[in-house]
Amino acid sequence: MPAIQFKAHKRFHLLQSKTRIWESCREQLEHYRIIFILSGHGKFILDGEIYCYFPKGIIFLKPGQQPVFQEDKETEIFVIAFDTYLEEDFQKKKLFSPDFADTYKQAENLCNSFVLTQGRPIPNEREGKTITYLIVQILFELGQQPASHLKMIRGSIEMIVTVLARNNYKTQLAEKHNEIELTDSIVEYIKSELLQKKTIRIPSLLLKFDTSEEILNLCIMNRTGMSLRNFIFKFKSDLFKAQMLKVDVGELVGYL
Repeated sequence: MPAIQFKAHKRFHLLQSKTRIWESCREQLEHYRIIFILSGHGKFILDGEIYCYFPKGIIFLKPGQQPVFQEDKETEIFVIAFDTYLEEDFQKKKLFSPDFADTYKQAENLCNSFVLTQGRPIPNEREGKTITYLIVQILFELGQQPASHLKMIRGSIEMIVTVLARNNYKTQLAEKHNEIELTDSIVEYIKSELLQKKTIRIPSLLLKFDTSEEILNLCIMNRTGMSLRNFIFKFKSDLFKAQMLKVDVGELVGYL
């Protein structure tokens, strides 16, 4: 089907098209964009990384980013580009455009700090269906264009951004919870091994927790303010002091 385009001046731009048509059109490149995969699946390259995309998948783009799709010819997308007119002097310009300014800022924050997986549907299937319904409603309004169509479209976009932000936040909480659990497990394991006078070897630690040294360092740094190796050295030192003073090592390890 032919591409469908719509522009709401200084607010947002909409496009429904095949990816090969969209890739040749770079007029939205300066804006924050959210791409919804309407149909098709395959891979795309973004900033040198390869990602997979699926039906109902979502891609978040900052200004200047342009994915290259390695696709079948059936891939169809729906793009919402949030006009960066509001980016500079946001509070001042918000006075003249209060009805969409907060939605723009929410979309900007999403594109800059998303934790959802590029190209994949959001984890909550029910809310994914809500987004699909709202996109269908937007496309219907674009085709009919009654007097209230702009208000209906804007309301649907606001709802889509709200749903995405909520799911992004839930994903952040889940990742944070997993990080806390991982950190607890690492700390308890190291304490247990050292209390038994065993040697801690970093490669063995990485294998046991199936992760990288960078992630382990990050977990320990967030908990203790020290690198993994410094934490092991400090705990061994405090353990030795505790044994000399005949006190529980817990009295000397305030960093935990």
